[in-house]
Formats: sequence, structure tokens, C-alpha cells
Amino acid sequence: PVQPASTPIPLPSAWNLLKAMQFLNDQQYLRSRAKEGEADAAAILACAPPLLVQALHKVALDGWCLGYALAVADLPPGAAAPKDSSDKMEVDASTEQSRVREVTEVALGAVAARTSGASGGLPAKKRRRTGHSATRASDDIAREMYSQLTAEMPPSTEAALTGPHPLIAKCSDNPAVADAVELLHLLKAQGPDLGVEPSLWVSSKLDRKLRYQLEDPLSVVSGTLPLWATTLPRLCPFLFSLKTRKMLLKYTAFGPAFGVHWTQESKVGQLLRRRATVQTELNAQTDPRKMQELSQELSNLEEHVVKSNNWLGALQSTLVRMTKGDDFLRQADVALEIVAAAGNLVEIQFEGETGFGIAVTQSFYVEITQALQERSTNRKVPLWVEDDDSTNSQYLLCRRGLLIKPLPDGPQRQEAVTRFRFLGRLMGQALREGFIVPLPLAEEVFALVLGEPVGPEGLPRPGSGQTGELVGTLADFAAELATGEAERRAAAEAEGRTLSNEELQAWRKEQAERTDFGERFLASQVANAESATQEPMSFERYCSLVEPCFLEIGLGGTPLCEGGSEKPVNLDNLQEFVDAASRFWFDTGVSAQVDAFRAGLNDVFPLECLVTFSPTELREMFCGEDRIEWTEEQLLSHLHPGGGLTDKSPTYKFLVAELLEMNQSERSRFLDFVSSCPRLPPGGIAKFHVDVFPDTTATKQSFPRSRACANQLYLPPYSSKDELHAKLHEAMHCSVGHHEQRVRDL
Repeated sequence: PVQPASTPIPLPSAWNLLKAMQFLNDQQYLRSRAKEGEADAAAILACAPPLLVQALHKVALDGWCLGYALAVADLPPGAAAPKDSSDKMEVDASTEQSRVREVTEVALGAVAARTSGASGGLPAKKRRRTGHSATRASDDIAREMYSQLTAEMPPSTEAALTGPHPLIAKCSDNPAVADAVELLHLLKAQGPDLGVEPSLWVSSKLDRKLRYQLEDPLSVVSGTLPLWATTLPRLCPFLFSLKTRKMLLKYTAFGPAFGVHWTQESKVGQLLRRRATVQTELNAQTDPRKMQELSQELSNLEEHVVKSNNWLGALQSTLVRMTKGDDFLRQADVALEIVAAAGNLVEIQFEGETGFGIAVTQSFYVEITQALQERSTNRKVPLWVEDDDSTNSQYLLCRRGLLIKPLPDGPQRQEAVTRFRFLGRLMGQALREGFIVPLPLAEEVFALVLGEPVGPEGLPRPGSGQTGELVGTLADFAAELATGEAERRAAAEAEGRTLSNEELQAWRKEQAERTDFGERFLASQVANAESATQEPMSFERYCSLVEPCFLEIGLGGTPLCEGGSEKPVNLDNLQEFVDAASRFWFDTGVSAQVDAFRAGLNDVFPLECLVTFSPTELREMFCGEDRIEWTEEQLLSHLHPGGGLTDKSPTYKFLVAELLEMNQSERSRFLDFVSSCPRLPPGGIAKFHVDVFPDTTATKQSFPRSRACANQLYLPPYSSKDELHAKLHEAMHCSVGHHEQRVRDL
């Protein structure tokens, strides 16, 4: 019998065939449930099911008949048909066939024209895209995947989620499993009190299951991962290892193109890096026999890559040409606004320089970091809390990292908001491509990005090297008073009596008159025992000398309340001052900047994907490792001798010994010299390597040289460690493009 025609279901344009078939398969399942009275009939008739119920199953494509319904609308009289320019290119005919991969060049002329409002196009003989509809479709796949958490949330809990059970239940058909996961979620909330190591919470089975799921490239690229794969890691990230959560981020959050890119990197990346090393050795080799061996190895590596089932090709690249100077930050802002949603790799090239590649792009992020950390720049557009200027450096250096500068409403705040939107795009682009932005941000910054509350414990303390240490000192004293009061009340209740207000006031007065206030609260947390000695001073004496008021840093800045500059801090209003200061430092004074930073990240990838990480993990992922630590064993494992150099060679031994003796600043310069980044990547030395080759064309008077794009170091034949020390340090300090580590040593 002929079936009645059903109402067409409009599908999103971003869906591919696999996702459409999965959706239709779910509709069939829902209709079968409707016949049994298990589903909402109104939702079925409206063709709007509340959820995808069969997301765990793959769809068999046989037995389906797929048809297309075209809806044609009449155009208004005189209107021209719209032109689809998503794939339209302006290509120079002489270069169209010669180039293997597409490179979109954003020239400085276009950047200048955009900022000045001119309508001029790109220079002639430049390839460019005139639309990004395909890119947006790919980006929509990632955003749709990560929006399921809020889309599947019941309306009553959309504003304030009381528990994960409704969402966890949708990740499994087994109620017992959902209840077990919810119980673990509730237990983890009491983690600090339970004293359980974080690694013990990781479920090896779930962790392995998610990795296996991510190994299915078709599900990853098409955005048809099961619901639990993107929901459960966000609700219960402690069940998965950091490595697996990073894998989920790289494969799913940046769109299908980057999903393929990072899949290839995990499968054949080691072969590609070995190919670069072999090519370098081959170029420097003069022995015919050795050249033949290296050529054969190079051919074998290329064959393995080409024949690999995981190799599809390289990502498209956007070449951005910039000029260093006073206009550098503005150019970077405009360029990132253009390329943030492009879905391509970004390669930076500086005008007047011939270098290009990974090292130059990494140096771009370091140059931006350097500019944003300059003291003079921060005074013009205040982004960060000022340091105490004890280092006499032109850069802000704080031991705890940079905190966002709280600002009142006004023009300065609007400028800061614009700058933070740019910083969000910058850090999002760097994370998507695997680069580091070595800006030493404080952990509290990423806590605010994740929406976590930051209280008085985040305020600067003595020894942090920041303005506002007075506020942190008073917050510590207020916290001790609150703790002491709670203990005294508990002791009184245990004795069966109630503590009176008079008794509490007398005890607080006694604490304020203790003469060890300076020793307990004013001593620097990084000072040694001798310098930590403080003269006897009480809280009341300290307040009478300093005269703190209800101002941003206690002694100056934005008033925390009306008439704050005329309202002194004393024992009675101490807690009120601490609450007002915390609210301004981490809420009202920085909310606009944090929102702009989050919006900048969201321009590059869906912000929801970051909730699977803690603030500490995000800080390492974005900014790299704070400390540069390595041992002799680690150096021997990650400094790879080649080109005739072995671990027994004197020059190699000199290098290892020299690196062990370097301080933090010198290690930072060495990393910048060989990799264009003054910080170790997330994971420390275990995620870093350097290939060390002999420089056969150099003499003992020559300097070491490097190829930062490939992390390669070339050493002349030095006869002593002192020779290597002198030449290496001079090369590190005088080489063009080196960058100082912008963080104060602990």
C-alpha cells in the first residue's frame, strides 16, 4: 500500500550524510516507541524529538531511500539571484598549477585597508578566499557537538543545575551505571576532605573506551560521536586522564579539518619529524656511503607516510605578513579577527625577514606576549595588576603570575575589553595549532574563565611582587579571626553553653592587640629566615601607621564604596572591607574583561570544551610550564645526538653539563634559542626534544647555531666545556629573535 507522504524534516546545512542517516534512524526508533505509548506523541507529530536516543549505535546505510525536496521561493521583481561565493577564488593563473597547497595571504595592505575603513582589495597576484561558508559549516559541527550538554538539559534546571543525574542518565541505558557515576560525582565534590589522590579517580575502563571511540576517524570528523563521549568528560572530568581529555579536545573542538590534522599528528607525526631530521643529516653529509643510507631511509619514511591509512594531507595555511614596530599589536588584532574563524593553519612572516615556518609563528606569539607584558603598554591600556617594580625591568614580573587589573566603568575599561577580546583569539588560535603563548597568567585568571568563584585567597600576598599585598594581608587576618570565632563557638556548644557577643568582641580585641601581627602576616612568603624577622607590631598599631581605607589596594585606587577614601579600615569593618575588595578584584572590576576573553576564545572554538580541564591544567596548556626543570637522565633522553655525534662525544657531554648548571633565566634563553619559545610545553621536558648535530663547517671560534623550526642545534668542535659555555651564552644572548622569559624566579 502507498504510504501517506510525511512532513519534510529540514536538516541543518552543516550535517553530512552520516549524521543525517543517524538522525533519521533515531526518528524511526522514536516512532516505534510512540506506537508503544512510550514517547511524547506531540513531539513525534511535530517531528521534533527531545533527544537523539540511539547515539551509541552506528547506522546501517542499506535499506534506505534518500530523496531531496527543493523549496524554491519567488524572487522580488528586479532582484538578482544570489551568488554563492563560498568557493570563489581570485587566483593568479601563472601560479595556480604550480602550487601544491592553497595559501591564503593576508597582506599588510589589506589589514591597513580594513582598519581604516577603505574598500580596497588585496594586492594583485595574491590568492584569497572571498567567503567562509564551508569553514563555518565545519565549525558548526564542533559547536553543535558541544552544545548538546545545554540542549539536553531540562528547562527547569537550565539556570541552576542541582545534580548531573538527568544528563548522566542520557549517557547510558543502564540506570545502575548512571547512579554509580553520579555517586562518584558527589564523592569527588568532597575530594579534599577525602584525601584521595586525583589519579585514583581515573576510570581506566572509561578512559580506554573513550580513546577507542576517538580512534574512529569517521565518527570524529562527521561529528557523530555518541552523546556520552562529549558529555561525560564535562560532567565528570576526573574519570578521564589528562592525556585522553586533551585528545578529545584536539579531535573534536576545532572542527573536522583540525580533527584530521591532530589524528595524523598522533599517527604519523613521529615519522614526519624523523624525516626532517634525516633530511638535515643528508644535507650536511659528505660521505657517499652515508648519503646513500640516509637517502634510502628518507625514501622509506616518505613511503610509509604516503601509504599510511591515517595520512590525508596537510591543512591549508593562511600566510599573514606583518611588520614589527609600534603598530604591531593593532596589526595582530586585525589579522586574528580575520583568520580566527578560517579553520586554517596560520603562518606568520615578518616584513623584511626571510624566515617562515613553525619557529617564526611561535616567535609571533612570543612577540605578542612581550608587548602585552611591557610596563609602558600596561599603563596605556591597563590589563594587569602592576608589580612592585623591584626588578627595574621594563616588563611586569610577578611571582604568582599576572592578575587581571580591576577597573571601574569608563574609557580605560572599554579599551581593556577590546584588548582582552584580542588576547582570547590569540590564545585560542595558539591552542588550536599547538603553540604556546608564554604569558605568565595567574591561575585565578583561568578559574574566572571557567566561571569558578575566586575569593579572598586569590588576592596578592606579601612576597608576590604585586601591588595590593596589603589587601591580602588584611584578608589573611580576617580569615584567622573567622576561624578562631568558629572554633570558640564550637567549643562553647560542646560545653553546653552559648558564646555571647561580648566574649567574642573581647577575644577579637585581644587578637588585634597581639604584637606578633607583623611576624604572622607581613613576612614575605619567599623570604629567608633572617629577612623574615619583623619588629613587634599589632594589627591596631599597623592600621594607625598605614591608615588603610576602603580603596582598591587599601592605600589608593578605585573606591570600593561611596566615600571609600574617607572610610578607614578597623577591626569592626575588617570583614566588610575584605568582601568588598574581593568582589571588586574578582567580580565587578573584571567581569567585562573576562567575558571579552571568553568571547575571543569562543571565536576560535566552542568555549564549552574547556570545562573538562581545571584552571591549573588550562594554565599549562595555554602558557606552558612555569619552571624549567630537567635532570641529567632527562637531558640524555631528550637531547638526540645525530650526524656522527653520539652520547659519548665530548661536545655532547659538554652541552649536557652546561645545561645542568644553567639557572632559570639561562634555561629560558636556551629554549628560545633552539625552539623560539622560552617555556617548556605542557608536560615539561618529557614533551620536548632537541636534535644535536656537529657543525662540520665551523671552527672552534665559531658560534653554535640552531634551526628552531625543527628544534635542531649545531655545535662546532669545542675542545673544552669553557669554550662551549662562552660561545653558547653569547649566541643565546645575541641571536636575532631571542626572547627573555617574562616571569620572576621564585
